[in-house]
Amino acid sequence: MKRVSFSSKLIKISTFIVFAVLLLFLLFHIGFDKIAEALISVGFSGAFILIVLGLLENGSDALALSFAIPEKISFLKVFSSSSTGTLTNMLIPWEAGEFVKIGLLKKRIGTSSAIKGIVLWNYVLKLSKPCAIISILVISVVAGNDFHPEQFFLILLAAFLGFIPYLGMMIVIRSDVSVKIVKFLKLFGKKNVEGLLEKAGDMDNSLKKFRKERARDYHAVFFIQFFARFIAWAAFIVCARFAGFDYSFSVLSLAFCAVTLSRYIVSFIPTKIGVEEGAGYLIFSFLGLDGGTGLLVTLILRVKAVISLSIVSLFNLTR
Repeated sequence: MKRVSFSSKLIKISTFIVFAVLLLFLLFHIGFDKIAEALISVGFSGAFILIVLGLLENGSDALALSFAIPEKISFLKVFSSSSTGTLTNMLIPWEAGEFVKIGLLKKRIGTSSAIKGIVLWNYVLKLSKPCAIISILVISVVAGNDFHPEQFFLILLAAFLGFIPYLGMMIVIRSDVSVKIVKFLKLFGKKNVEGLLEKAGDMDNSLKKFRKERARDYHAVFFIQFFARFIAWAAFIVCARFAGFDYSFSVLSLAFCAVTLSRYIVSFIPTKIGVEEGAGYLIFSFLGLDGGTGLLVTLILRVKAVISLSIVSLFNLTR
């Protein structure tokens, strides 16, 4: 058991070092004079606007989560818990931040309600996110055809493939997975599972009936998450503009969609630092743009996200 734990840590540390070195290499390749120029161009006013947009995006996601939670809870608690979990997701792979959200919320509403809310929020996100991306792709085409058709259709195909996680999660929810897990534990000799079995059945029924029995909440979660992705899109465009990168609106919109879709892949990599920035470099290069621009935009947006999330996360220390 210790060997597995050690090898797992070794893989994580090695991957972190590799991508950290890669990030440093790319930064040296771009040139620190260009990085400084971009940061100076953003300035305090640009940084303020980006942080406000970050707060709006995070606040929208938290508002959607408050509709997904079956219990009444203060928005500030949901906002701070959601921000802390999202901040964790930025630093630790494999959506570890979702467990952090559950841990913070269960103190107020109980474990069962916290799990239901987080699972339902992620379930709807798997649908609202690709819908938002496809909508933005359509807008980018209407705004101007400044890119090659094959680039557009490849990213559009990736957007449609983005529905696969939603379909997979739908199958899992409809298969009464919670009940099956408890029954699995019973097979291995765990005693007194009747109470757990009842709670598991309640969990599965709540997840399956969310859209039908709480239609108003379901639509609120979907459209608020959808709106949040548009705020993220606006932040991407604003960041590129403030940093002095004069690409067209349609090209930047296409790049945003591609960078957002790349997170499906980079989420499986056992580190976070340098991965999304590297993806930004590759995507901009693929689109025939300056790869350094993609790295700088994603790097600035990461800093924006860390600051805006940290501001709200501080409320967890005072409550």
